[in-house]
Amino acid sequence: MSRPVHPVLRLRRSVPAACTAVLLGLLCALAPEAARAQVRSGDFALTYTQERSKFAGTACGCFYLRGATADFGYSFYKGLGFAASATGVAATNLRGSIDIEQISLLVGPRYTYNLGFIGPASSNRRGGVFGEGKIGYTFATSGLYPVGNTIAGNASALTYQLGGGFNLTLYERFDLRLIEADFVRTQLPNGGSNQQNLLRLASGINFHFGH
Repeated sequence: MSRPVHPVLRLRRSVPAACTAVLLGLLCALAPEAARAQVRSGDFALTYTQERSKFAGTACGCFYLRGATADFGYSFYKGLGFAASATGVAATNLRGSIDIEQISLLVGPRYTYNLGFIGPASSNRRGGVFGEGKIGYTFATSGLYPVGNTIAGNASALTYQLGGGFNLTLYERFDLRLIEADFVRTQLPNGGSNQQNLLRLASGINFHFGH
């Protein structure tokens, strides 16, 4: 006849097994979260863009530059990533004879917050909100830019941009970029401070890939 197992001994044997089961359960529960944190995703947007500017030395000799932007963003960890954009804007017949054409190439960090899902599939997104800061160059291919004692017809300068936007999912991976608003500072020569502080607004379509 086998000897009965003492209750204390039985408890000692069951505790490690229970701890192991709990640990495995926690790992299984946390694994999807860790996987989601590592999920990579991106956005490619085409937008109609408008920015408000003014002539130097005036209270509000204001005018609008209009054009388009191609924007690419990529998130590689918990919404953190980078973005790059190319913007071309123009205005014609300012003050009767001045035409302005500018191209901006910018890159910098971006944070994207996913608004969640309406279904189990990765394409059932609600949309996302993002904020970013970029730096790059603006190339002015037409206009009047005082440099010393001369007026040049083109110029280039360092440019900073700070802002964000909101993407609303329309169908599967196609979004409507409802609004993107940015503060833009360029340093093109203007015969004064050689700085331009601009408000840039854009909206258009966005294609989302990844989770």
